[in-house]
Amino acid sequence: MEYPPYVTSKLLDRIAEGYEEEIAAERIQGSTPRSFLKPLDGLSITYNHLDGPFSIFNNEGIDYFDGNNATIQFQSRARLCNMFSFSVQPLLIYNQKFKGIEGNDETEFKIHKGYVKLTIDNFEIEWGKDSLWWGPGYHGALLISNNARPFKMFKITNPQATLLPWIFNYLGPFRYTLFLSELDKESASEHPPNSKLFGARFDFKPHTQVELGISYLAHFGGDRPGIGGLDLSDYLYIIFSNECRNGDKRDSNKEFAIDAAITIPSISEIVPIANSLKLYAEGGAEDSGIPPDRRAYLLGMVFNDVFTAQGLKFRTEYSRFTPRVPGAWYTHSYWSMKHYGKIFGHHAGSDSDDLFIEVSHKIKDIFFYKVSFDKERSGISKANTQEKYQFFFEAGYDFKKWENLSVRYGHEGINNVDNVKGRKEKNNFIGAEIGFRF
Repeated sequence: MEYPPYVTSKLLDRIAEGYEEEIAAERIQGSTPRSFLKPLDGLSITYNHLDGPFSIFNNEGIDYFDGNNATIQFQSRARLCNMFSFSVQPLLIYNQKFKGIEGNDETEFKIHKGYVKLTIDNFEIEWGKDSLWWGPGYHGALLISNNARPFKMFKITNPQATLLPWIFNYLGPFRYTLFLSELDKESASEHPPNSKLFGARFDFKPHTQVELGISYLAHFGGDRPGIGGLDLSDYLYIIFSNECRNGDKRDSNKEFAIDAAITIPSISEIVPIANSLKLYAEGGAEDSGIPPDRRAYLLGMVFNDVFTAQGLKFRTEYSRFTPRVPGAWYTHSYWSMKHYGKIFGHHAGSDSDDLFIEVSHKIKDIFFYKVSFDKERSGISKANTQEKYQFFFEAGYDFKKWENLSVRYGHEGINNVDNVKGRKEKNNFIGAEIGFRF
């Protein structure tokens, strides 16, 4: 896809600004490794007012409640000798009615994200708190999204995609991500305190227009009365075995998914609908059955430059969870796929489906708007299925190359709330954010 010169120029300028130190280091090959410190790399201030318990998701576990809510976030980062890099993102959040309780104002300061990385050649190990998003989904992801709080984890990856040896190089550039996290202690998460989450992700690009991925999660361990701790052999057995252990210390909850995305360029030469079309899909299964029968899937498509208007996109995405075995996906008698009470996969949850439609437009890379609609059904197998409708509008403007402002409005209607027949809710959301890049 080609962009006008002014768009290309602004994109390159922004990338060059954000990675000025890294670019400079690459230019100085063979010289002393470059180090830098940016005490204030970015700053954002948000205000959000909710009229009712408007549903908030894909927000890295940050909750807003009925009434006034405000956040201040900033980021600092540094690098030492081209080997060590550091990033920290503190968060100050104010909720007028914390947990929806009248008069329960709360202000909290915490380290929302923060990590240290060691990079040697094309090997990188990270320790700290960070978010992940696996798969091609835009509105959600089957295994891991940013719906829950960032994970405390060890993560290993190759920063630059490489070719595998022998005949496997036909799979194209290859990237891997492995991580091990210790999850929270909150009862709302429905798993033992300090349970472990292992994840593996492999990405391939056999063609410039084709992307493939494989994802795997194993949730296990934790502090359970009468169950001993795990040693290294137990970890290896749990991660590499597909045997259910019926409640002993090697028992686990596992999920697996494969995904694919293909971009069809220059479709305007055939049909003048858009310049290009992207189709993507993700299919997943729980660890029960041969083949696993507790399945979920996600389908999506994006028309880029609709009617050849630069930056105008139309997207639709549909997800469905466990149609054959209702209530199985993300749930388990010991290890639910939750972190601090929130599902870290798709926000819709088990026994549900979700339809998302969005029109977005970016104009000259300085102004954008989005109009979206979301229909989510929960408890599909129950007599009174909950139906939730959201209408959302967002617009933003870059006043300068280092300053931007955005505003948002959302309306939500819910029928059969919590699967109670005839119970209804209407909620509204209005918000604004100003951001600075330094």
